[in-house]
Amino acid sequence: MVHYPVYDKNGGIVATSITNLEIHDIARCCMTFGIDLCYIVTPLPKQRDIMEKLIHHWTEGYGAQYNPARGEALQRVRIRNTVGEMIEDASAKGKPFVVGTSSRERKGRSITYRGLHEFVQKGKDPSLILFGTGWGLTGEVVDVCDTMLVPVQGSGDYNHLSLRVAMGIILDRIFGRRGGYDE
Repeated sequence: MVHYPVYDKNGGIVATSITNLEIHDIARCCMTFGIDLCYIVTPLPKQRDIMEKLIHHWTEGYGAQYNPARGEALQRVRIRNTVGEMIEDASAKGKPFVVGTSSRERKGRSITYRGLHEFVQKGKDPSLILFGTGWGLTGEVVDVCDTMLVPVQGSGDYNHLSLRVAMGIILDRIFGRRGGYDE
């Protein structure tokens, strides 16, 4: 989950705020679909401090006894300052295949859910799926992506899902058992 650099609604490059609920939801989503690590990228020290305290509470503090399953999910969360740091960290197991997400189609640079599912099933290389907050990943981040995932499309013209909802849909389409791939 990339909180910086992302666009605001006016096209400016900003850092977006991280919420308590978001950290829990994305960690649980990653746990559900068997994702090894969940990165959150922000250079903002106060945001990082809040996240670290929350994760510590659920993995080592009182929350670890109160709800061990939540702590197990939150153990998968890694906080990094930059997209470059995240990619470097993920490179410990080999150069990752970096896939960006967007609500807009990127002609000529896209991969389908089935295509990414098949790539992941081969298991040869690690992969990273970048989810942008705010109004999406900046051009600078898109440029480091090897490809872009086709956007989630509803039945109407409106296409601005919350990140947590989009992430759940996308991970289900790639890793879920109901996607038709395992039937």
